[in-house]
Amino acid sequence: MLTPLDFMNDWADGMRCWQATSSLQSALPASAEEARKIGRKRAEKLIAYARKFSPFYANYYASVPDDSALQDYPAVNRATLMANFDNWSSDRRITLASVKSLLSCTDRIGERFLNDYLVWTSSGTSGVKGIYVQDIHALSIYQSLMAVRYLNQLTASASALPWPETLNANRTALVAAVEGHFAGIVYWKWAARLNPWLSGQTRTFSILQPIPELVEQLNRWQPKFLSTYPSMLSVLAQEQESGRLKLSPTRLWCGGENLEKQQKQQIEAAFSCAIDEDYGASEALNMAFACEHGKLHVNTDWFILEPVDANMQPVRAGEKSATTLVTNLANTLQPIIRYDIGDSITLDTRACSCSNPLPTMEVVGRHDDTLWMMEENNKKVAILPLTLNTVIEENAGEFGFQIIQLGPDHLSIRTQGDDINARSRAFGRIRDSLEQYFKTIGVLPVTLEHDQALPARDTASGKLNQVIKMGSQ
Repeated sequence: MLTPLDFMNDWADGMRCWQATSSLQSALPASAEEARKIGRKRAEKLIAYARKFSPFYANYYASVPDDSALQDYPAVNRATLMANFDNWSSDRRITLASVKSLLSCTDRIGERFLNDYLVWTSSGTSGVKGIYVQDIHALSIYQSLMAVRYLNQLTASASALPWPETLNANRTALVAAVEGHFAGIVYWKWAARLNPWLSGQTRTFSILQPIPELVEQLNRWQPKFLSTYPSMLSVLAQEQESGRLKLSPTRLWCGGENLEKQQKQQIEAAFSCAIDEDYGASEALNMAFACEHGKLHVNTDWFILEPVDANMQPVRAGEKSATTLVTNLANTLQPIIRYDIGDSITLDTRACSCSNPLPTMEVVGRHDDTLWMMEENNKKVAILPLTLNTVIEENAGEFGFQIIQLGPDHLSIRTQGDDINARSRAFGRIRDSLEQYFKTIGVLPVTLEHDQALPARDTASGKLNQVIKMGSQ
């Protein structure tokens, strides 16, 4: 329940976002080089701040001279940051124990932490769950980038609102994993609170429910702006083509997974409207937005992306990286500096023909498959990869697993663990969670077998594809 202090904080957040948006409106860099220059200056300040106020970074950078360039600092990964969580933040009140107290309660999703912050988690594709704390400075930057650099592509009006159709008081919908403290739902709830007069126009829908129930709910709600994952949009597009789903959206938004060109065309044809794509992560929201040409423009004045090879050495534009190091210039509370995000990217060698001067790139992200299984009425039902991830991570507490569909009613599961006994115990927890979920949504009995091999990463992207359908491994 919101308290008077919550309302005061929300009002203050709204004012801060309005100020940041107004500032950002007149701050689009004139060229890609100017954006990089701004980013480099902000990186210098961020590093100096981290070395002074974050005990972890003070120790981690102890051997690096103060005047070093960004690329001279050692890279960091999720496992290292989580292992040093209590010494990572610049606010010494933030501890893993205190954050986990909030995260343990699903009825506190989107609730403020220490009155000033938001907390969200990421999926555990690396085998380690990430926990990220955001302050109002970072949140206002994310919100302002959305309002100015995304909305300005669609309308001449700028607003602090993250959804374009909300400007016209039309209904919006987020279809996502809403049962956990994930970035999408936490950020959505916070952004909606900044505009309480529009609360009746926004609604969230869970990806865990059966598709027929979701279709029925969306048909009743009739959103004009729909935001979800590419895999869910593909399933909804098939429902739209079949006539079971009857929506007339004016805009679609997707993120969190890789959107293939053919997939994009099929979705846009089904709904007769365009898809807007962004590139972001729990560690750094709104790193890039796609323009009308489908090119992802990187907000390099706020996020520095370094494509590197397997040895963490830089690769040139036009070459696909093994992974990418991300520096989030907006978040000084929990500095993300040269963070190995695991995505393979290719920086474009030519400027985009649109009016946006920011550099562009292509991303090879998650390629998890949607599984099709049999219901009790002998109809096929779509099981989204992020649905399986949510069920297993939230209910079984397991991360870094891999599910391979060997048949319509046969799944092979690989798990993490130091030895076969640990992996077997992990499999048991996953099996129990999946069996309960499949029973809940009416899926026919499924054979779940334990593959004793460790999960294998995709050779092209370097990502751990956690859900693989038969024949696509």
